[in-house]
Amino acid sequence: MEPLRSIASLKKLTIINNDEVVSFPNEVEQWFLKDFLFELEFRWLKSLQSLPSSLESLSSLQILYIYGVPMLRELPNLPPSLERLTIWGERHPELKERYRQDGGPDRHKIAHIPRICIDP
Repeated sequence: MEPLRSIASLKKLTIINNDEVVSFPNEVEQWFLKDFLFELEFRWLKSLQSLPSSLESLSSLQILYIYGVPMLRELPNLPPSLERLTIWGERHPELKERYRQDGGPDRHKIAHIPRICIDP
């Protein structure tokens, strides 16, 4: 978290290869309230169970990639600015079920996103 505190502007952030992070502490959630991210990636986070709920407040966020996050069961509310959502690789079966194109129970939460790719 310490290096993130001093960043005043950042367009793309990738959080990758961590088997220990389960969720994001409050101070990280607060950092995500800085609205300058255009693209955000969560990759190969084997224990991550939830994304920051503050993502909804990122009005600049247009691209969200989630790769190989097998414990993630649901998404937080996502910003209306989001144009692309990709969920790929190892993921929890419940996540795919919730957001499936043919009428998953939470599909309405991502219906505003023009480009959605959830791997088969």
